[in-house]
Amino acid sequence: MKLASQRIVEAPIEDVYAAIMDFQAFEEMLSARGTKIERCGPLQPPEPGAQWAASFKWHDRSYDVQAELVSVDPGYGYAIDSHGNGITCMAVVDLQEASVTETKLFISFDFSARSFSSKLLLQTLRLTGPSLNRRLDKRVETFAARLGKRT
Repeated sequence: MKLASQRIVEAPIEDVYAAIMDFQAFEEMLSARGTKIERCGPLQPPEPGAQWAASFKWHDRSYDVQAELVSVDPGYGYAIDSHGNGITCMAVVDLQEASVTETKLFISFDFSARSFSSKLLLQTLRLTGPSLNRRLDKRVETFAARLGKRT
């Protein structure tokens, strides 16, 4: 299952890159939504190999997720691989310069299942896929608007 969104951010690519590399802000956002998240291992972002452990509840079920920053393309984005409860997810954040003052922001999540129960969960999510994609679009739009106002 794949979720993806793209937006034009009215800010130079350097400013957008700085914002997407602010992992502390993303950690705080997840914590505010009830996720317990902590950095693990000796490496810190933006170094590839930086890791996180997260736990959260969704629909009365607990999930534990391990995530790793697997690649960083300086100035253009990164990829994070995560796994937990039989589900793997590759999250990719990519930037392209649209003009001197505008940047194209692409975000995608590619989910796959490794167990029967996780396959059932992904099948349920597929049924709500359009709704999830709209929610992702709205969050990316809000992020882009906020970033555009800062510059």
